[in-house]
Amino acid sequence: MLISTLANAGVTAERTRVIVHEGQRETSLALVNQNAYPVVVQTWVDNGDLAVTPDTASAPIMPLPPMFRLEPQQQRSVRLVTTGQVLAQDRESLYWLNVYEIPPRPTEVLDEGATRLTITLRTQLKVIYRPQGLSSKAELAPSHLVVTAQGRSVQLRNPTPFYISLSHAQIGEGKGSIALDAPLLAPFSMQRQTAPATVPSDATFRFSWLDDEGNAQRGERPITHPVSISP
Repeated sequence: MLISTLANAGVTAERTRVIVHEGQRETSLALVNQNAYPVVVQTWVDNGDLAVTPDTASAPIMPLPPMFRLEPQQQRSVRLVTTGQVLAQDRESLYWLNVYEIPPRPTEVLDEGATRLTITLRTQLKVIYRPQGLSSKAELAPSHLVVTAQGRSVQLRNPTPFYISLSHAQIGEGKGSIALDAPLLAPFSMQRQTAPATVPSDATFRFSWLDDEGNAQRGERPITHPVSISP
């Protein structure tokens, strides 16, 4: 039986995201096999749909080599090459690098009636294309988050051209804090969710976000309470 899953694979990357700047022909990402056995690694870039396969994937960024063998503890760089396709210039574009590792086929003979389970692991990492013409800086984007609440309804709006990846979100602090989902906010997008409790009128939105290196940074934003929240 073969199982494909999104997990912390034995093949790990040096970082959790790759930023591809406009005009940059290629960049690279180091992978290391932390398993005690060799694996075959297959890579491709797609739109994040888990149903997409290497044969059906379509993206303006191509990983090279698309397939290779990694010995235990061996490190190898994957080149991410841009194809020259014209992308949106007023915002970032997001794609996903898939790292699919296949372990060797066991050679030992099983006892009669025994079964064997072979697990193949697939990891996805963000690949963000960043146009040169964006006027603001990516690291300032979280400071522009707009948080609106009414009762238990909460809206998070990203008015910037950058992706904002939240790793933690809550309203208030301490024992009375209200936990929220921590979404990935696309440029110029809004996400609405229902809090587990009514949002106090004097509360502050506190969050952690991931920077270009994948490091968690802390931030906070005021919460506005309009008479009504638009759908």
